[in-house]
Amino acid sequence: MKDNNERRLLMAVAVSLAIVWLWSAVFGPKPTPEEQLAADGTTITAPAEGTAPAAGATVAAEGTPPAPTASASPAAAEAPCTGATASIKSETAEFTVSDCGAVRSVRLLGVPAAVSAHPWWSWGYGRIFGGQSGSWSPYTEDEGELDLLTKGEFLTAGQGAFATGGTWTITSTDPLVQQRTTSEGLRIIRTIQKGDSADLWNVTVRFEADHTINGQLWIGVADEFTDGSRSSSNPGLVGVVDGSLSSLTSPSSLKEPKDLSSPVDWFGVADRFYMASAAPVDPGGAKLQWARVDDKRVGAFMTLPATSVGPGASVEKAFVVYAGQREMHRLEAAGHSFDKAVSLGWFGLFAKFLLVTLHLIHDRVGNWGFSILALTLLVRLVTYPLTRSAVVSGRKMQSLQPELKKLQEQYAEDKEALNRETMALWSKNGVNPVGGCLPMLIQMPVFFALYQALAYEPSLFHADFFYLKDLSAQDPFGILGLFVMGGMYVQQLVSPAPGMDPTQAQMMRLMPLIFGLMMFSAPAGLSLYYSLNTVLAIVQQWYNSRTIPPVVPPGAANVPA
Repeated sequence: MKDNNERRLLMAVAVSLAIVWLWSAVFGPKPTPEEQLAADGTTITAPAEGTAPAAGATVAAEGTPPAPTASASPAAAEAPCTGATASIKSETAEFTVSDCGAVRSVRLLGVPAAVSAHPWWSWGYGRIFGGQSGSWSPYTEDEGELDLLTKGEFLTAGQGAFATGGTWTITSTDPLVQQRTTSEGLRIIRTIQKGDSADLWNVTVRFEADHTINGQLWIGVADEFTDGSRSSSNPGLVGVVDGSLSSLTSPSSLKEPKDLSSPVDWFGVADRFYMASAAPVDPGGAKLQWARVDDKRVGAFMTLPATSVGPGASVEKAFVVYAGQREMHRLEAAGHSFDKAVSLGWFGLFAKFLLVTLHLIHDRVGNWGFSILALTLLVRLVTYPLTRSAVVSGRKMQSLQPELKKLQEQYAEDKEALNRETMALWSKNGVNPVGGCLPMLIQMPVFFALYQALAYEPSLFHADFFYLKDLSAQDPFGILGLFVMGGMYVQQLVSPAPGMDPTQAQMMRLMPLIFGLMMFSAPAGLSLYYSLNTVLAIVQQWYNSRTIPPVVPPGAANVPA
């Protein structure tokens, strides 16, 4: 059995985990207005996707920078775009541009499109309350390869208001060059060419004009994004500013532009496993801003210091673009602080070690599901001495409870004396007061590191295991969640805790339900780990109960450590 301190620690950790998962629950996007106000106060409707704005019209989100001003007459309105496309590819990614916008597709070559899991409980709820029709299908597999953009643009650029689209002329395909002349006469020339590795690209954006144009220059990315959570695989906006990773997890709540600090290390779009991000070679005082483009799209825009563009006063910005896996070794090799895209939490060192171990196991096993099971077994074996030490320490503490109760009654009015005599009793019997808790505290970094490592490991994307088609998605059948619930209930049966107060007992009875619900929404790889971990915990408790001597009163033979 375990002492009260250890039980309180375990319950505190469990409740904390439950709160974190409840906090990261997904909420549906809120509706936004269909219309917006132009700079002059008139109401305009955003142009349809893929079309150029009308002559002289500026579509901008409320609060975006003012439209540029020119010292000479603006150029003629842009000609309508035709939808013509051109592409450039490396071994791992393909960029496709359109004359109706900037980069319209960032496709990861050889990476299948996302697998969507449809849990039976969500389907059942929809049939009963949501008017859903049709039979249940646990998975939906999208056709084609993974594309990080849906209806947006990457490496779009302009001056003044954040407005995407326009008419771009494709002048070259290798390197891939586009040019646009806005209705104000601003020429934007963007060049994309392959970099030093398959994941890297070199990009330049040049602003020039035949007459002076004043306003704020910007380069950014915009798309339609849905609200996400920690376990969401939907693409979203990300960026590293002043060395810190930031992401826009709730696009529907963004009403006013949000300024981030500087300098800008990089910005872009990413899901849990892949990303396309641009790092300025020289930030030069640029800032990053989350802003709404129209009623559906939001973007990340790197704004340059206010300047003038005109004869003899062009501006050019160079970028290194990374398009590939959010995998630590690849990102570290790419440089430019791209490795900050992987945030492994407080226990990142443990997480990196576990990821290396997981990959070494996979190199020999060849299946990610079996590799996770092997890693779980290995971790349990390595930490078993700590678990056994916690049980032994707890039993020693339990054997002293009668003596401690006598001291509490004797020194009820003298707390200082009670503490002194309690410490003397522990010392006399060779008991460490934190012996039952310290081993568990040492295991906590391992637990959280495993959680982080498995939640953000790109290799689990599309990795199948028996009935599971994607270990990065949740188990749509709910089998692993039910297994964890049953396993933890059995664990309580084989590890009774006599003397527990009613509040603690009630909390302990809720633990299987709380952890089971967590596993229902967790990626299947995490649920697989915790399922085996629960089984191993039961086996270890059974073994300890038969190999560790029972509690003995003070003065008898000591319990062997």
